[in-house]
Amino acid sequence: MKNFTKILFVIICISFSSSSIKAEENFTIIRDAEIEETLTEIVQKIFDVAGLRKKSAKVYVVHSDSINAFTIGNGYVFVTSGLLLKFKNPLNLVAVLSHETGHLAAGHIDSMISRLQNSSSNFLMAMLAGMLGGFVTGSEETLAVLLGYAMTDERLFLRFSREQELAADALGASYLEKMGYDTEAMIEVFEVFERMEIIGGAASLPTYVRTHPKSIDRISALRKRKKTQEKLQKCDKKLLERYKRITGKLKSYVGNSGLFEQIPQEDYPKAIYLHRRGKSKEAIEILKKIVEKVPKDVYYKETLAQMLNESGNPSEAITYYKQIYNPKSHVLIKVDYAKALVQEKQADSAIKILEAAKYEDQFNPEIFRLLVNAYGQKGRQGLSFFMLAQEQMLLQNYRMAYELLKSSLQLMDKKTESSYIKKAQYFKQLLEREKVKI
Repeated sequence: MKNFTKILFVIICISFSSSSIKAEENFTIIRDAEIEETLTEIVQKIFDVAGLRKKSAKVYVVHSDSINAFTIGNGYVFVTSGLLLKFKNPLNLVAVLSHETGHLAAGHIDSMISRLQNSSSNFLMAMLAGMLGGFVTGSEETLAVLLGYAMTDERLFLRFSREQELAADALGASYLEKMGYDTEAMIEVFEVFERMEIIGGAASLPTYVRTHPKSIDRISALRKRKKTQEKLQKCDKKLLERYKRITGKLKSYVGNSGLFEQIPQEDYPKAIYLHRRGKSKEAIEILKKIVEKVPKDVYYKETLAQMLNESGNPSEAITYYKQIYNPKSHVLIKVDYAKALVQEKQADSAIKILEAAKYEDQFNPEIFRLLVNAYGQKGRQGLSFFMLAQEQMLLQNYRMAYELLKSSLQLMDKKTESSYIKKAQYFKQLLEREKVKI
């Protein structure tokens, strides 16, 4: 909780790219178990060679055409869909993530937090109110809610000094080398940024007004490391297969943005593409054939189960979820499984899964909404109100949350639900003390 309290007061967005994300973009987090798990495993490997606690890694995809990545500290790393879809070689992504890890390992986050805590920014006061919901529930959901605002406000979209950027480049390059990868992967990324700078006119800006070093200077510094890299990998074939799979999936997710309007050729992304465009029957038939061929693949079955549930067949979806579910499953699999169980009136099983999952997922208020329904099915109205109150706190609807907490306290059973009563009392008192929108 101490580390989270730092983030409570300020969001630090450390951008890899020298170009900011457009303010008019609609910021959403693309949630997908397979994509998040693949990216998290990549970052965990980097954290490991960097001497950071790899279990702290939390990676999310921001739906944005911009080619960018950033960290907000505490193990959080965000990558844009534009970055993932720009490069065919996954080592380019690894290079970007290594740079972000360099910022974390060098303590740049802490120094930025220290500077902001000494400032008089009004945003710090707004942040305290905005993060209250995440603080009192033990969740960090509201980081996502505030992410777009922080990213689009030039005063808050903070960047490190040019010296720190170069230091992160050097550290990132060293992590690539330790993992057996050629730093050419990072150079290729900066070559893309250099072309963007030339096209956008940023290449001609004098150094003293730049937030980042010139890409040509960063390339030059990295080139000096290349003399001893003859035996390092320029591609990772095993990672490449996984990368192709998640980027194919991602293209299907963002296809409605106008960038990828053609139907994918490969069956897996094609099925997702068709399902998202209302052709679920055809998509399910494709996926069932894939599952028959590769029965041990967890994510093929997970995607099929999700489609079945969304198409109004939760009973059949449950048969597939049962085959892939275990306590170590990705939290999104747990939530979707619970959703099917709730629809089939299997409230006890759903509650067992969701009560554990609510401590794992930082960006999913749906967990509380499902608990509302599950406890409602059990006739436990007080607990149902309490779960709804927590959902409303995450959504920053504090007045409604406060009224729901009062109702829940009147309805909960003092003998069997005493632990929940204590939590509800604490949340209610905290809202009263802070006087935030109630």
